[in-house]
This record gives sequence, structure tokens and C-alpha cells, in this order.
Amino acid sequence: MRKYRQEQRPSVAEIEGELTRLKEKKSRNNGIRFIAVLSVLAAAMIIILTNLWFPVLRVVGSSMQPLLKNDDIILCLNTQSGIERGDIIAFYQNDRVLLKRVVGMPGDMVDIDASGVVSINGEEQKESYASVLSLEPCDIEFPIEVPENSYFVLGDQRTTSMDSRSESVGMVTPERIIGKALLRAWPIDRFRGI
Repeated sequence: MRKYRQEQRPSVAEIEGELTRLKEKKSRNNGIRFIAVLSVLAAAMIIILTNLWFPVLRVVGSSMQPLLKNDDIILCLNTQSGIERGDIIAFYQNDRVLLKRVVGMPGDMVDIDASGVVSINGEEQKESYASVLSLEPCDIEFPIEVPENSYFVLGDQRTTSMDSRSESVGMVTPERIIGKALLRAWPIDRFRGI
């Protein structure tokens, strides 16, 4: 009987092997748990950053071509201050988000002639970013003064852009602004600052 019991007992090598296997399993499980926790924390940080400071937007339409194309993904800086002439801003227009370029600052006198050439405070603007100049679509009278605490915005593709030339969009006030466009993140082959 004693001999039978001794044969069922594992050897020291088998016990050491089993302990090593259990340690490796525990280490592997700890590694998986660590990666899972790290992934959840990273995802939470990304969500917080994109909602609070860096909104991510998808371009819809052609009004900002050639710089921004349909389905481009852009990253913005969530700010209503520090906006300058030439910046591209994202803002709310009813239930939509629009991306347009700031052309007129508060207090500026904006004029657009029949051929679409923009003048600010009597000085004709050189707009290398504008792909097509046009006065239309327009339902306001020029020249027009930009009110305090407002911006006059235009799309780069003037023939297809609904912007401050339309009363339905009008001047953009800070409370409507989501942020200033920083960079195009997608498609990756066109990744660059804006």
C-alpha cells in the first residue's frame, strides 16, 4: 500500500515544473490584464481629449477644396479666442458643423466685387488658397462691416460655399465656434498641418 502511495506522488522535478507553469500563467494573465487596463485608459484619454480640447471632424462637401476634400478627417483646437484672418474654423450652423476660412475680423469693412475679388478695409486681398472666386451665392449687400465679436467667413471654393455671403449663415460669433482647424489627420498620405 505504501509503495502505491509513493508512486502517485509527483517528483520534485514535476512539482517545480508545475510551479513554473503556474508562475508563467499568472505572469501572462497579469500582462493581459495590464494591457486591457492600459487600453481602456488610453481610450478614455482619447475620448476626453477629443471632446474637451481637440474635436475631430469629418469634412463633408467641397466648399474648402483644394485644401480640404470630402471625407478628410481633421483635428481642431477647441478655442474661441486667438482666431486670426486666414484661419479655418469649425462652427455650428443650425444642426450642422461648417468649416470656413476667416476673412473678416471684428470691425473690418468687407467688400466683394462682381468677379469675386475680396477687399478688406479697401485693400484687395491676394487669396492663393481660393480655388474659384465668385460673388455668388450671395444675398447680402456689400460693402459690409463685421460687427464686434464676429467673423466674416468664406469657403475656398466660392461657387459651392454657403458662408457669410448668405444671411442664413451670416457672421460667426464666438459662441457658435467649435474650434480652429489644426491638422488633417486622414487620409494618412495627406497628413499635414492646416
